[in-house]
Amino acid sequence: MKNKGKILAVDFGWQYVGLAVTDADRTVVFGKGVIKDYGSLAKLFVKIAEFCAKEQIVQVVMGVPTAEDGKNTEQSEKMINIGKTLEAALKDIPVSFEDESFTSYEADRFLRSIKVKNSEKKDTEDEIAAILILKRYLAKNGYSV
Repeated sequence: MKNKGKILAVDFGWQYVGLAVTDADRTVVFGKGVIKDYGSLAKLFVKIAEFCAKEQIVQVVMGVPTAEDGKNTEQSEKMINIGKTLEAALKDIPVSFEDESFTSYEADRFLRSIKVKNSEKKDTEDEIAAILILKRYLAKNGYSV
């Protein structure tokens, strides 16, 4: 893994895909919104590729749900396969995986604590989940954010 360059985190969902990015030094994580109603995986991958080019992304981290014991589940395997397909579509940008367990719960809890209305939560919840996924990944790989 390179020590410099922006990393994109993807909180994948069938309706909403949350995005978060580091700075080039990997010291700060920024939420970058959500991709909604993308239509197909192929269209989603084009949007992510365009985003990666615009933001000069050198690596992607995709959230994967795991079982309580940390092992992969059937759902995990589906997400890993989607991530590998994304990696093929991105060509020169590697895709890594990070446990996303409870990130949506943590995001929801945070949004409740700052009194965000339920009707306004969904867009932000997936973005915050992506931030949490990226922070976990960075912490496991020796970065302090």
